[in-house]
Amino acid sequence: MMKKWYSKLGRLWLFSLLFLAPQAHPAVPIQEGTLAYRGAGTAAEARLRLLATAETFLGVPYRFGGVDRRGMDCSGFVYVSFREALRYTIPRTSVAMYNWAQRIPVSELQPADLVFFVTVGARVSHVGIYIGDGRFIHSASDGPNTGVIISRLDESFWRRTFRSAGRALPWDEGIARDMAALTQRGSAMRAWWPVPRQQSGPAASVAPARPSPTWADPGFFAGLGTAWIWGGGGEGTPSAFRGISAMASAGYRGPAYRVGLEIRPQWDDSLGVLRLPLTLFLGTDRFQFFAGPAYIFGEPGFDLESGQRRYYNGWLWELGFSAAFSPIPIGPGGLSLFGELAWQSYQRQEGHNFSLRPDVAANIRLSTGLRYFWRL
Repeated sequence: MMKKWYSKLGRLWLFSLLFLAPQAHPAVPIQEGTLAYRGAGTAAEARLRLLATAETFLGVPYRFGGVDRRGMDCSGFVYVSFREALRYTIPRTSVAMYNWAQRIPVSELQPADLVFFVTVGARVSHVGIYIGDGRFIHSASDGPNTGVIISRLDESFWRRTFRSAGRALPWDEGIARDMAALTQRGSAMRAWWPVPRQQSGPAASVAPARPSPTWADPGFFAGLGTAWIWGGGGEGTPSAFRGISAMASAGYRGPAYRVGLEIRPQWDDSLGVLRLPLTLFLGTDRFQFFAGPAYIFGEPGFDLESGQRRYYNGWLWELGFSAAFSPIPIGPGGLSLFGELAWQSYQRQEGHNFSLRPDVAANIRLSTGLRYFWRL
């Protein structure tokens, strides 16, 4: 009965991974309800917020992979502008932004839309924010001026490398009227785009939002996850679905690594035990190593055709390696699919000689699942 229940739950789990996880990417254009929920106001206010925030980065130097005022690359500039203006996490690279944004004709470009270029190779490699009057703001890596600057689409280089325009925020005639009404209340405006310069009175409603942390930022984080433990399909582990596990994490994320502690309760139906490991992990978003002690509740063992095979309970060691897909940005964190291979130091009780298949099945754990980490 238990095996049938596990089998059905396992199929449901796989179905959810295949069909529900891809829907975690945000919809484009970003809906007005989402903007209001995040404190960005109406679509018109959101566009003005984005432009006003982008302007504050003018003069920031170019730095490959940079996402702060010490330096930004082109996609980092757009990424941080959306995050700080709208509290919204968008894809991180120019190619990912190009695939994410709604494609529009260049004739329909409006302030706060995106512009994409192919400056090297055959794929999109540069992105900027359109500000109106044929101009866009971006972080340039080469040329007479670098860093966050304003350029024109009709300049020879940008005209030659232009690929497409993209839309991430809603637009219609009503939004255009709202933007015009909001900018008319501003006491000072740039001549080349309608962004209020003062943050008092009616114009304060379009001030850049307070930055909120995202998974891309260094700092302390927490995480939760769940996974399915797979069986070996052999003697002692006849079912493909061997058990389930959960995880709760806390640690520190640096620019190129993360380190922390993780508690990972695991129910192993084949051995009939509950494991409670506490592991230290070190790695990146994609790969990590972990090791630590685990306490075993229950009497671990297999019921084999040759008889019962038992292992000692109490404390053991667990160490392993996990690999994951790149996290999908969602809110202040990232969601990813991962797989894990771990070794568990079960010791045979006296009277049991080494037997390859059950002993390997007892000591090796293979899991796949979902985990979500977020910045604190």
